[in-house]
Amino acid sequence: MLAKHAFYYFISHGLPALISFASIAIFTRLLTPEEYGVYALIFAIAGLINAVVFEWLKFSLIRYYPKHKEDPSFLETVKLSFVGLVLTSTVVGLIFYLTFERLTFTYVVLCLVLSWSQSWYGIHLSLLRAQLNPKAYGYLSFSRVALGLAFSTSLILIGLNEIGLLIGMIAAFWLTLLVPTLRVWKAKPNVTQLDRNMLKGFVKYGFPLSITFLLTVVIHNSDRLIIEYLLTTSDTGLYSVTYDLTQQTIYTFMMVINLAAFPIAIKALEEQGEVAAYTQVKKNTSLIFLIAIPAALGVIILSSNFVYLFLGAEFREQAMMLIPYIAIAAVLRGFKIYCVDIVFHLKQESSLQVIPVVGAAIVNIALNFLLIPFYGIEGAAIATLIAYALAILMSWIIVHVKISPLPFPMGDFFKIVLATLIMGIVIWPLRNQIGLGMFIFQVVLGVFVYGICIIGVNALGIRKFIKQFYVSKVKSRFHA
Repeated sequence: MLAKHAFYYFISHGLPALISFASIAIFTRLLTPEEYGVYALIFAIAGLINAVVFEWLKFSLIRYYPKHKEDPSFLETVKLSFVGLVLTSTVVGLIFYLTFERLTFTYVVLCLVLSWSQSWYGIHLSLLRAQLNPKAYGYLSFSRVALGLAFSTSLILIGLNEIGLLIGMIAAFWLTLLVPTLRVWKAKPNVTQLDRNMLKGFVKYGFPLSITFLLTVVIHNSDRLIIEYLLTTSDTGLYSVTYDLTQQTIYTFMMVINLAAFPIAIKALEEQGEVAAYTQVKKNTSLIFLIAIPAALGVIILSSNFVYLFLGAEFREQAMMLIPYIAIAAVLRGFKIYCVDIVFHLKQESSLQVIPVVGAAIVNIALNFLLIPFYGIEGAAIATLIAYALAILMSWIIVHVKISPLPFPMGDFFKIVLATLIMGIVIWPLRNQIGLGMFIFQVVLGVFVYGICIIGVNALGIRKFIKQFYVSKVKSRFHA
C-alpha cells in the first residue's frame, strides 16, 4: 500500500513541482530581486499567520478522521472552527493595520486572504490524505499550481508585478477549491452540529503541534524577515528564491513519501497496535532516505546547471553560494518532521515537540542577527542549517528518554549513503556542464548509477521486491 500511495503522491506532486520550477524560472525573469523580495515577505508573513491560527485544525483532522469519519458533525466542526478563526484573524489584522502606520491596507489584505486560502486548501488536502485518496489530492494540487502560473504570469505581464503574482496565487487557490468546498463541506454552516467536546479534543491535540509548527515556520521564514531588516529587499528576494527552489526540489520528495506514509502508520496504530506502527515508521524513514539523500547531493553537484536553467541571470551568482547549505538543511528539516516527530504524533505526546523547536528557533534567530552582518545572506543559510541540526539532536534525545528508542533504519541508511557517494563520484566530472540536454543526461546517468548501486547493496530489501514483481507480473503473464 505504501509504494502504491507513494507513487500516486509522487505523480500528484511531481507534476505540480515541475510547474513550480517553471514558475520560478518565469517569475525570476519577469521580476527584479526587489519585487520578488516583496512577494517573499508577504508569503512569509501569511505562512506565519497560517501557523499561528489555522495549522492545529489541519493536524487534528488528519489524526481524528479515522475515529470520527462516520460522524456527520466531524466535518461540520472543522468547517465552523475555520470560519471562527477567519473572523478572529480579520479582527487582529484590522488592529495591526490601525496600530502600525507603516502597514499598507493592500499588503494587510493580501496577507490575510493568502493565509486563509493556504489554510483552507491545506485542510481539504488533509481530508483527502486521511481518506487515502491520492488521486483527488493530485488533481487538486495540479490544478492549483497550473492555474497559479497562468494567472500570475498574465497579471505580471500587464504590469501588476509582485501584486499580480500574489493575486494570481490567491485566485488559483479559490477557483480550485470552489467545487470541493460546495460538494464536500457545503456552503451553509450548520451551527447545531458543532461538537464542543470534539473541538476541545482538537485543541488539546492540535494546539501544541501548532506551537511546534509555528516555531518551525520561524526557523523557515524568520531569516527572510531579518534579512529585510538588516540588508535590503533585493537580498530578501535573492535568498528566498534560492531557498524556495532548493527546498521544492528536495523537501517535496520527502513530503510525498510522508503524504502516503503517515496515514498508513496511523491506520497501523489504530488497527494493529504500537509495534506495527513503529515498524511502519522505520520503513517510511528508509524510503525517505532513499529519495532525499541522493537528491540533495545531486542538486549540490549539479548546482551550476540547476540555477542556469531555473533562475534568471540576476539571481544565479548568489544561488550558487547558497545551494549547498539549503540542500542539507532541507534533508535535516524533512528528517525531523517526517521521521523523528512522527513518534510524538503516534504517542499523542505533541507537547514534547515544543521543547526542541523552541531551542532551535531561538538559536536560529540569534545566529541570523550574529552572522548576517558579517556573511550576508550566506549567514542566514548557515544559521538555518545549524538550527535544524540542533532541533534533530534535541528531538532525538527527548524521544529516546521520554518515549522509546527511535525506529531508525541504520543498515539501510549506510547502504543509501554508500550508493549516493558512488553516484556523486560518477557525475562529478560533469558538474560544470550546462544546458537542458546535458541536465537531462546528468540526471538520467545519476539515477541509473544510483539504482544499480541500491540493487547491489540491497537497500530496503529491494532484490526481494524485484524478484516478487518478476514472479507475479512478468513470469506469470509469460506462462499464461
